[in-house]
Amino acid sequence: MAFRLGIVGCGSVSERHARGAAASSEVAIVACADRRLDVAEDWAERHGCERAYGDYAEMVAEHDLDGVLLATWPNLHREQVLGCLDAGVRAILCEKALALSGAEALEIWAAAGEAGALVTEGYMYRHHPAVVRIDELLAAGEIGALDSIHAAFSIFDPEESSPDDASRDWRQRVDLGGGAPYDIACYCVDACNRFAGAKPVRAQALTSTSERYGTVSRVFGLIEYANGIVGTIESSMRADFNHELRLNGTHGHVRLPVAWRIDFPTEVVASRSTGWGLVEDARFPAQAVDAYGLELEAFAAAARGQAEPAPTLAESVITAFTVDALLASGRDGRAVAVEIPEAVLA
Repeated sequence: MAFRLGIVGCGSVSERHARGAAASSEVAIVACADRRLDVAEDWAERHGCERAYGDYAEMVAEHDLDGVLLATWPNLHREQVLGCLDAGVRAILCEKALALSGAEALEIWAAAGEAGALVTEGYMYRHHPAVVRIDELLAAGEIGALDSIHAAFSIFDPEESSPDDASRDWRQRVDLGGGAPYDIACYCVDACNRFAGAKPVRAQALTSTSERYGTVSRVFGLIEYANGIVGTIESSMRADFNHELRLNGTHGHVRLPVAWRIDFPTEVVASRSTGWGLVEDARFPAQAVDAYGLELEAFAAAARGQAEPAPTLAESVITAFTVDALLASGRDGRAVAVEIPEAVLA
């Protein structure tokens, strides 16, 4: 039987989840909720939901669901995750960023632990076969010992909307969690933490604030890990498209040119120097897949106890504290320790 999901938030990203669920026999989105009831009703009709709601609390109280998918703005995630847990929901997939601070993420972690619930942050790139291929190349020693990770996620925002326009994109609004940190830079931090495989201990960053919107629009950072690996973050809303993930080792490099949302066939490129200034490439194709659909299926499997969640909630808490440290460094102009509670590290 398909895993029955209710989705909260019927905006643009909900369409990606809807397509992923529609193509899967393992997951079905059977109910939807949005504070704009007419929007939810239209969404339900287009995607074949059993019912639409104007309040997510009403949906989780009344509808027969196996889990809830939160596809809302980052500023709403803490309240909605805790609200779902209080209502008895025990499987929650929350779009990134899970929270707007390490403290918020820690509160979610504690509440989920007390309830015995699964809470997973939605990083669909983790489920793409290209990332699986990178793991295989690293495990096979293709690039030797890992030295550093570079993760870039930049998209140019022309900033055409008026700062007084309440209907402007949420990414241009501080109050909704807009800006680079909780929309695009968080992917880079998650990837660096994932591949480093060690505790982040120190972060240093340069950040810039949009004069038009007051959002943090640029994050360029360094993350030092306990095992000596270094992660570099390049995330800007003032630069052209760049979605590259690159891992550098003692004997070579592995690169995924477009790493986060991959909507087409792609390839992982492994390169190795064969002499001064000479590089030999090996290319590993990855077929076109719907990573959102794979993410939904992986979440359902984790909720059923058939697989480990990816990322774990502890990983998401660590990412939130790492983002905190990068932003603090950008504000203060100094390196900042990444302070992670020992209970989370355990």
